[in-house]
Amino acid sequence: MSMFLTVLRRSTLARGVHIIDGGMGVLLPKLGMPKDPILWSARALVDKEYHPVVVEAHKAFIEAGATAIITNSYGVIPGYLRKAKLETQASKLCALAGQLAREAAGPEKGEVLVLGSLPPLLESYRADLLMVDKEAVDWYSMMARSMAPFVDMFVCETMSCPAEAATALQGLREGCPDGKAWVCFTVDSEGKCRDGTPFNEAVRHLSTATNISGIGVNCCMPEAVELAIATLDTDSEASAFASSLERVVYANAYPKEHSEGVEYDTENFDDEAVREDLTAERYAQSAAQWASRSSLPFTAIGGCCGILPEHIQRVAASLK
Repeated sequence: MSMFLTVLRRSTLARGVHIIDGGMGVLLPKLGMPKDPILWSARALVDKEYHPVVVEAHKAFIEAGATAIITNSYGVIPGYLRKAKLETQASKLCALAGQLAREAAGPEKGEVLVLGSLPPLLESYRADLLMVDKEAVDWYSMMARSMAPFVDMFVCETMSCPAEAATALQGLREGCPDGKAWVCFTVDSEGKCRDGTPFNEAVRHLSTATNISGIGVNCCMPEAVELAIATLDTDSEASAFASSLERVVYANAYPKEHSEGVEYDTENFDDEAVREDLTAERYAQSAAQWASRSSLPFTAIGGCCGILPEHIQRVAASLK
């Protein structure tokens, strides 16, 4: 894992932007995994017959141009596994997620990076639903330790607030002391973290962490990305910290009602109800703008929920 920066530099496109994959949660059902309102994407890990589907999904993004893929461990959380009485299988499922991603990506130190997902543990977007610190740290530690043999680095993704991110980073330190992570906050339509913290303040809050290699936003409306990153332009401390890291973005394709969390209910939500106006071409145009910012341009760009291989293919083409 210490070779990460060298590997990452080899995996860049000519423009110097790393291409991340898209959303597994929407793609997996399209490839044959039954929808599961309890386990969500983790269903493909629990049922052995769908393990090849996970590899197929990863490979679809790689073939579209992704040079970094994220493990399918987003659903391996107590908020989901406890409902299915599968909590004791968590470590095994995390390791499997790492193994399947590595199978799709090929050998370590190759052209495609594998990032281990460290997600919210109870529910996405909910800064009011954080686990008790020690319990959360222990779970993140378990996830990191289980995936470490298969991944190049980690991503603390869809973090709703600085406290959630700090807990994930602490768990990473305990479970994989040499591990590095990108930290990506989910922001609302105003570009603020889900607890109302401005993005620049969230970045500043993590500036003393030693295991961060990237900072950014994910699982938000594309229109909110610029609102978030622009807050760094007037904050010299946060800007200086961000300038020393990868700047990461992978937005989603959900309408505002979902992205704001107003109607968010995992067990009843149709995760294929994405925006019709967010075509692959339009998303690629946003990606090109993110990579071309005059200050602090994004250096790693991909997609989250609802962003499919066709979107990533257009993104990769637009950034060559």
